[in-house]
Amino acid sequence: MIEVFNNHFQEICKNLTSSKKTFVLGLSGGMDSMALLYLLKNFVENNKKFKIEIFPVIIDHNLRQVSSKEAYEVKKIADDLGFSTNIKKVYSKIPTGNIQNWARKKRRDLLCETAYELSANLLLAHHFDDQAETLFMRFTKKSGLEGLQGMRSISFWNGISIIRPLLFFTKKQLRSYVENNNINFFEDTSNSMLKFERVKTRYLLNRIRKNKWPNISQDLNKFSDINNHLIKKIKFLSTSWVKQNILIDASGAVIVNYNNLKIIFQKSNLFSINIVGKIIQTVGGKEYPPKRKKTYNLIHSIFFNDFNNKTLGNVNIFRKNNDVYFVREQRNINLNIEIKKDKLHIFDGRFLIISKKSGYLISSSGNDPKSISNVNPFFKYKDIINNTIPHLQTLEGKRIKPHLNIMNINSELNKKPNNISFGLYLMNRVLV
Repeated sequence: MIEVFNNHFQEICKNLTSSKKTFVLGLSGGMDSMALLYLLKNFVENNKKFKIEIFPVIIDHNLRQVSSKEAYEVKKIADDLGFSTNIKKVYSKIPTGNIQNWARKKRRDLLCETAYELSANLLLAHHFDDQAETLFMRFTKKSGLEGLQGMRSISFWNGISIIRPLLFFTKKQLRSYVENNNINFFEDTSNSMLKFERVKTRYLLNRIRKNKWPNISQDLNKFSDINNHLIKKIKFLSTSWVKQNILIDASGAVIVNYNNLKIIFQKSNLFSINIVGKIIQTVGGKEYPPKRKKTYNLIHSIFFNDFNNKTLGNVNIFRKNNDVYFVREQRNINLNIEIKKDKLHIFDGRFLIISKKSGYLISSSGNDPKSISNVNPFFKYKDIINNTIPHLQTLEGKRIKPHLNIMNINSELNKKPNNISFGLYLMNRVLV
């Protein structure tokens, strides 16, 4: 397994889009991440030519009484191996709803924040069986093509390269590796609690695997590969159409040509639903597009003469003359964010914040300076849009208007802007 991993990770290093060879490792202390820690230790020692630096980061959610103790024990193991290891605690109020989903998002955000600070890539220990579980959960939720892609070995999230070098290794292989090498790890008791969705999915998959379908994990992963190929084809076909018919503004609003949307909808529901779903995801700042049926109903209603406006996924959709407008709703926007200079911040799921100043987000409404200039195509709706874009109140009391720009969600943020005090980068998901 060591040789296979070394060859695989060597290829990953060669195929990175930038020259960065610094990695943040999400280290939970579980079997999977501890296996990855030791595999990386072996790789670094035997591939010094790559000049790789690994920085393990442990996220302590404070969900269990022993979590802090375990975090320090895991840190000691990593430190003894020669790594510089950091523990980040989560102090946010624990929700009453989906705790595991909340914990996952908190962990991802803190790890990406650290990766951004270090100008590093992010390493996660997801494996072959995790992929099957993810796909199965999405099947049961009737996810569309995008949802059924599964995880990829190299992907991007908000400008950070995310690397999953264990996706081709099974849970059984990883267990064999840690047992043969006497690697200590910690079992999270929540992984056996059936009240959690992923645990229930794992239990059900094991039942199906044992009684009816022994190769279900392999078949799910094969399906994902086929689906990924289809999505690539759709993206290739949609690129030119989007460039000709869609205007994506750095303020987070979108205009679509009405007539051409109608034509493409009549030709291909799949094509138009995919595009409009991505528009709503971008404008509304959602992690996923709306359900296919809701998107279909929205598009269908746009072509009725009495269509005025509708709301879907925190987005107002209205039609004016020969255009369809998508604008962020003015409600449910949380401005309660403290901004620390040179740290990664996400605002409203829409914008990546890059700031050279520390301070607090404030509303741009009322008599405050405006973000939208009179040359902007959305200027006639400036009052609506400005209320969805924050300004920065520095610790010295100075108000700073944001510099607006667009970033491709599937691109790496290779360079931190030097000349921008306070920048909002719209995370464009339309062409990804």
